[in-house]
Amino acid sequence: MEDNPMITTITLERDVLRLLHRVVAEAHDNWPGGDANEQACLLNMKTQLYAALMDHLLESGSI
Repeated sequence: MEDNPMITTITLERDVLRLLHRVVAEAHDNWPGGDANEQACLLNMKTQLYAALMDHLLESGSI
């Protein structure tokens, strides 16, 4: 991973965000091995997508 990553902002509907989190989580859980940076990147994306989903649910009053 880069020391100073660029930040990109995207807008997603809740169902798309939920699906994206699930796909990334499955990719992380089923990671076949190889480049350890890829596994770390998947874990980072999984964590950030989960946080975004929980933030959305909290702000919308769903939790």
